Amino acid sequence: MNKAFWLKFSVFNFFLAAVLGVIMRYKIVYSFPFLDQKHLQEAHSHFAFYAWITNAIYVLVVIYLSKMNPDLKLTKYKALLTANIISSFGMLAAFIYGGYFSVSVFFSTTALLVSFVFAFLFYADSLKIQDQSKPWFLAGLFFAVISSLGVFNLGYMSATNSTTQNMFLASEYYYLHFQYNGFFIFSCIGLLLYSLKEIGSSISEKKNKLLFWLMFMGCLIGFGLSILWFKMPIYVFTLIAIATIGQTIGAIMLFAFVKKSWTQISANWLPMQRFILLFAGFAFAVKIALQLGSNIPAVNQFAFGFRNIVIAYLHLVLLMCIAMFLINQILATRLFSNTKPLSLGLKLLLLGIFLNEAVLGLMGVFSITYNAVPYANHALFYISLLMMVALLVIFVNLRFKSENQI
Repeated sequence: MNKAFWLKFSVFNFFLAAVLGVIMRYKIVYSFPFLDQKHLQEAHSHFAFYAWITNAIYVLVVIYLSKMNPDLKLTKYKALLTANIISSFGMLAAFIYGGYFSVSVFFSTTALLVSFVFAFLFYADSLKIQDQSKPWFLAGLFFAVISSLGVFNLGYMSATNSTTQNMFLASEYYYLHFQYNGFFIFSCIGLLLYSLKEIGSSISEKKNKLLFWLMFMGCLIGFGLSILWFKMPIYVFTLIAIATIGQTIGAIMLFAFVKKSWTQISANWLPMQRFILLFAGFAFAVKIALQLGSNIPAVNQFAFGFRNIVIAYLHLVLLMCIAMFLINQILATRLFSNTKPLSLGLKLLLLGIFLNEAVLGLMGVFSITYNAVPYANHALFYISLLMMVALLVIFVNLRFKSENQI
């Protein structure tokens, strides 16, 4: 299994997701009647989740396993990666063609089953591993598995014609919450801690355990923030608030540990890698602050009541935080050569993501007064074009140092 190939393939899938983003933005500004916008959105979100983010995490976790146990046979993981990619491209074609129907549901279900098998195999293969990152990966995969309940409930309601607006939104937010705040974030923290350990900065077992449980319980109970429109007893709301405060404390502990490790980071990481880490860290800090603020009912209602604000928040977490962190982790594997064109591509991508978030944020603020930002959709189209070009430059210039095998 060629780890450099699989990582580069993940970046290529990120590029394809960006191509879909450009087409969607183009359809809003101009005219492109051949494709359905809703179907494109469904294809874009599913492909970005599974072919880019999930695939990249899978490969990086497998690399971690191979380092912790060099004798481990990884053929089964290659088969799972292949199955995930086939499912992802199946979803891409099926959703573009017809949205939700039997074929797209089949490929979506297959991708979910792959995540179940991956979680089981990682658990079995990591039993003898004693490492600070292990519980983070296990928790991330646990959240990936339980997030599927949201998808299955949507399918059940659709099949039985029992869908209600509140339950539809609750199921959708349940899936998104445990993917974004669970699987993606916990996997990224596990990767960060292992990267810091590799350069000589290990977190203590006691601090890691406290940090882990603060973040875990915060994520598990924090789903309640997504459904505050349900009538809840005061003690349930209080529990949600306490869990969110605990997760905020955990985030502060994580930032403090990274700050403590900065000497080792400066000595071992390139300036661009350090900047990307700060960029993703800033996005994570904003996410935590917004999450804490959403305990205030008026703020929560405002955040979930305006579509532009929801889109800005999702892009903040997925693009600015998780996607850029994963790009950084791919560079940290040292499997690819550092070149000026690659650095240029990264700078263009960072600029595009920042401008995208700035425009979406402005649209969210203006939507409070039900006003539109002039030429915002035009700006978003050209920004999405910039990100697509940047990702193409990155993909083309990700040059293998050697044919590393795992």
